[in-house]
Amino acid sequence: MTSTVSSQMVNGVKWTSVSTVGRAVLQLAQLSIVAHFLPAQALGLYALLQMSIAFCQIFVGGGIGNAIIHQQEITLRHLSELFFINLFIACIISICFYLSAPLFSWFFEQSTLQPYIELVSIVFIVMAFSQIHLAVLQKKLAFAVIAKIELLSTLLAFVVLVTLIKYDYGIESLIYGYLASVGLQSILFWLASDFKPLLCFPHSWNELKKYLSFGAYQTGSTFVNYFNSQFDLIFVGKFFGLEVLGGYSLVRQFCFRPALVINPVLTKVAFPVMAKLKNKDKLSIVFCNLSRVLAAVNFPLYIALIVFANPIIDIFLGSQWLHMVSVFQLIAFWCLLRSMVNPIGTLLMAVGKVKLAFQWNCFLLILYPIAISFGAIWGVEGVVLSLVALQISLLPGQWLYLLKKSTGITFFDFFNAFKVASILSVIAGSAAWFVVAQFFEQDNWVQLTIGLLFTVFVYTVLSYKFNYLFKHILQRKFSLEFK
Repeated sequence: MTSTVSSQMVNGVKWTSVSTVGRAVLQLAQLSIVAHFLPAQALGLYALLQMSIAFCQIFVGGGIGNAIIHQQEITLRHLSELFFINLFIACIISICFYLSAPLFSWFFEQSTLQPYIELVSIVFIVMAFSQIHLAVLQKKLAFAVIAKIELLSTLLAFVVLVTLIKYDYGIESLIYGYLASVGLQSILFWLASDFKPLLCFPHSWNELKKYLSFGAYQTGSTFVNYFNSQFDLIFVGKFFGLEVLGGYSLVRQFCFRPALVINPVLTKVAFPVMAKLKNKDKLSIVFCNLSRVLAAVNFPLYIALIVFANPIIDIFLGSQWLHMVSVFQLIAFWCLLRSMVNPIGTLLMAVGKVKLAFQWNCFLLILYPIAISFGAIWGVEGVVLSLVALQISLLPGQWLYLLKKSTGITFFDFFNAFKVASILSVIAGSAAWFVVAQFFEQDNWVQLTIGLLFTVFVYTVLSYKFNYLFKHILQRKFSLEFK
């Protein structure tokens, strides 16, 4: 890795971190406001809408953006051709989404869903106008620009949401906030990128084959992974009703939020960097260090969510959701396990092994419905418990089939990346729980404040003593290539 790339990566991590923290605060505040002012039924209906959007969004872009980042050299004509192919696909998706609104409403047995699906159908065309521009910015490691745009769009969504909730717009406040965010992002990514498409049609499909083939496999993998990652929501929404789905999706969003905002800080920056590396040994080192950093942040955070679930729900979501404490804790543990394998997708894209990811996700497509259907016998808690058990049992297979096949990473190196962080997190969380339980039982704010501060203190002291990576980060000597 050259010094130029390393400096770009450090700068990218810095700006992405600033954006991530800002967005996390805004999204947490937004989630808290929504939990306090919207009923469970409205939250359940919006969760169904999000699932419907996420399903059709799979096909917009077709993985073309990541194919552009993966290819080291690309011409302006190819970019322009891919832009218009992507835009054409988005138009087809928008029309199909609009026309399929009655089908989604029929499947979930919610007639009120149809007008909202029709309302947001334009969003796919809006996204398509800037997806190639975003890929160009990522390829050039312009993460400072991307971070600022993402933060600004999140701020706009928050302002729109709060304003409309004040005037009792209900679920529409969430929808218009989402549309405003997507629209602003699209405009700013277009303006920030130096790529301006030429008006042209595909000159040679054979030349575009490498992009379309990469994109097709990634789209297939994403399509299958959609059901793997959303099947629990689909199942709960279909068989347990809107109110149960509303509470489940709320605590699920809260627990998923840390990983969704923390992991991209490094994975988004690491993807184009790893794509430039051809040496498997270097790739293994970079991947393992990436996993160590993410574990060092994610593990103590999720242990804290599990230990202090009660005051967290009461403070941020409201006492009306305290019946979801056990579900919250199980989902937090599930998220902790998922965070261990999150960087694998980035690695597979970087080395061009999207076919391998597709095959693995097809395998999961068989297991997830079986596990969730079995767990549902014991209610919503059973659904999450089955996901936890399945995630644990899959870890050895993910190493053997994905990591060893693609880069030759050893079993020891993969699991050793999480060992120290997991042990120290459990010690810190247990110590904090003991202190709070013994001396601070009265007030939820006091419990949470003291508990988090004590967790951070114990974890930091232990990490500085026993985690060499943590020490190198504090001393600013850390590099993803450090062995």
